[in-house]
Amino acid sequence: MSPQNYSGIILIDGKHVSVKEKHLVEICFIDYLTHDIPVHITAFSENMEDIETGFRLLKEMKYPLIVVVCDESMGEIATVAKKIFPGVIIQHCLTHYSRNVERTFVLNRAKISIKALERQLREMGDSFLFQTHHHDVEKARNIVNEIAQLEYEYDYLIRVNGYFQEIFWKAKNEDDINRLEDELNEAIAMMNLYQYPHAERIKKRYLDYYEKRDRLIAFTKYPHMDIPKTTNLIEGFNSTTLELRLSSIRGFEKEEHARNYLNALILKRRFQKFTDCKGKFKHLNGRSPLQISNPLHTFNFNFRGHDWIQFCSKLRKETQK
Repeated sequence: MSPQNYSGIILIDGKHVSVKEKHLVEICFIDYLTHDIPVHITAFSENMEDIETGFRLLKEMKYPLIVVVCDESMGEIATVAKKIFPGVIIQHCLTHYSRNVERTFVLNRAKISIKALERQLREMGDSFLFQTHHHDVEKARNIVNEIAQLEYEYDYLIRVNGYFQEIFWKAKNEDDINRLEDELNEAIAMMNLYQYPHAERIKKRYLDYYEKRDRLIAFTKYPHMDIPKTTNLIEGFNSTTLELRLSSIRGFEKEEHARNYLNALILKRRFQKFTDCKGKFKHLNGRSPLQISNPLHTFNFNFRGHDWIQFCSKLRKETQK
């Protein structure tokens, strides 16, 4: 089928599937505006060969690919996409990238520690205000000193992370990006990193950002394309459709069974009408992904009246004659 209404913006992500003594990865290619899945690949890993197969299938069906949105960890996607579609734009998921920044800076651990210390201080009430309560005064002093030490140790990391978060989530256009990057560069230039214990973490993430810059801020370079900054759409599908179904099965005995089940599950999803789309996608409710994508050749299938399982069974028999 060669659907007419695809947006040209594809979101890609993989979901691991348990099979006895091995693991498969279900890699889905979801169209952003129609929420349809024109291509999906069941592979042994997120490897270049299988990902390339997915892009070649898109090419064969004349999918009008313009943008690919993916997690930066699936780096092979960008390489393969450009091999099959040389002019394609790559946008890395900023949710994943911003989490990686925080992991590099170990900020979650520091934030948790500070919150725990602040909670201890609150639980003491006003007892440490009385000079006669020597134990409480000493305890409060130690807690405050620990908080101050953590804030001092992680100050540069918190500040740099703050600039990155503004770039990712507040920038609307290239002018915003350039201004925020100037502020980031000026702030780092003023920091005394020579004696800072976490200087290498800042340097590593700073260089990584500029190495991947074009793929992190593509959404600002092409504002008219409405490029999503995250893979939330496909992650929602993975968690609400694949994970829920697969968790009840608890793995497959045979690879063939897993492949057949996944294929049927995705086929069912393509024929099933949306009911819970919200915001900019609210208009999709009441129609299935295939109805929305509007195939040029439906083989006389009636989306409103026909049972798709019976129809597919009949179609398969006809093609085998």
